[in-house]
Amino acid sequence: MCKLYDTQNVRKIVYHYCSLDTLLNILQNKTLRLSDINKLNDSNESKALLHITRNRSIQMILEREKRGMDTMAGLGYREFLVYLIDQMIEQVQQYHDLLTYIACFSESDDYLGQWRGYGDNGKGVAIGFDVQAISNLVSTIPMGQMEFRKVNYIESKQDMIDCGSKSCDVSISIHARELVETLFEYMEKNQTNQILSGEYMASELGQWFIPLLQDSFFYKDSSFAEENEWRLILKDEIIKSEENWQTIYNWNRTDHPSPNHLERLFPNALQFRVMGNDIISYLDMDFSGGNHHHNDMIQEIMIGPNCRLNPSDVFQMLGHFGFDITNVTVRKSNSPYRILR
Repeated sequence: MCKLYDTQNVRKIVYHYCSLDTLLNILQNKTLRLSDINKLNDSNESKALLHITRNRSIQMILEREKRGMDTMAGLGYREFLVYLIDQMIEQVQQYHDLLTYIACFSESDDYLGQWRGYGDNGKGVAIGFDVQAISNLVSTIPMGQMEFRKVNYIESKQDMIDCGSKSCDVSISIHARELVETLFEYMEKNQTNQILSGEYMASELGQWFIPLLQDSFFYKDSSFAEENEWRLILKDEIIKSEENWQTIYNWNRTDHPSPNHLERLFPNALQFRVMGNDIISYLDMDFSGGNHHHNDMIQEIMIGPNCRLNPSDVFQMLGHFGFDITNVTVRKSNSPYRILR
């Protein structure tokens, strides 16, 4: 009855570390929760791309501007340009009004850091999701509103101007060029005060940073490389403080003759939960495909090193909630991580 672990299985699997409460919710509802990325503890980890974009922008602007004798605001002209670029990048880092929802995974199935940080100190589980199955769901959403891919780990030392891969370097060049062009447009209009205050970010021209910010969520400094992280992100270019929240992600107040793509994938619409001293918005993604009695999304469940579940308990739940247990592997962690009960 129980499926043995097959080391020859070629299906790509990524693992979502979670508590037993979350496991039960995922199995019972066949949903995966995407939460507001601005509320996550590690939301500031994605600064690597911003730092290299800053360096590339400075390189571009210094090659373009050869003047060096003029002074502005008490600084040399070129020093002033670097100062403005630093302000623009800092403003992007501190910007938390762009709504983005995220679910995180790891290629590592039994990693101590993940058990500590996300697996309830080893009392939870790591759920192995099929990469292709998630990718197929994402492909149903048009216009690139959702992305599912591996995080790129890049060196972001003080003087780095590239990240070592062609696609990343192309992205950095595009973002840096947009920053420089925006900066010069405001300088030509003698409106650098708007750059310094950050007011320009609310204008149409000031929206240059949104693609950069969205791209930055898939890049981390190489010091985090052991996480082997994948991210599933919903990026809808929605500004929290400016939108009509009576209708956005609120299907009951949206008059559609038939459900749109997002409504089919997130049928419960926008919801909120309390976490400590904060309230976090989230969307539950339905991965059942409309069939709650046949689903190949979950391929494996790893029981945490401090979890009292037995494999038979997990198979009982899987069968009860309509999963084909012949397609799911259940294993116990080999991690030596233990906590006092």
